[in-house]
Amino acid sequence: MSDLSGPVPTPRYLSIVGASFDVARAMGHSYVGVEHLFLAMIRDRHAIPTQVLAGMMDLTAVESALLDLMNSEGYRTGTP
Repeated sequence: MSDLSGPVPTPRYLSIVGASFDVARAMGHSYVGVEHLFLAMIRDRHAIPTQVLAGMMDLTAVESALLDLMNSEGYRTGTP
């Protein structure tokens, strides 16, 4: 029998996880990694971690830099 008293995913969490699959799919990736999850999270400007990060850095620049890396030859081939 499973423990029903544990943490329950919030609607925002489920939305961000679902969006990470959309990010991966849009990029033509056959997998979902933490990088896709991070992109989905910073694109949700109402998420608490996104609000904290927005107060510390330019999220548009972070997203751009991450996309540049994910579109690089090294990322696609798995070499540094």
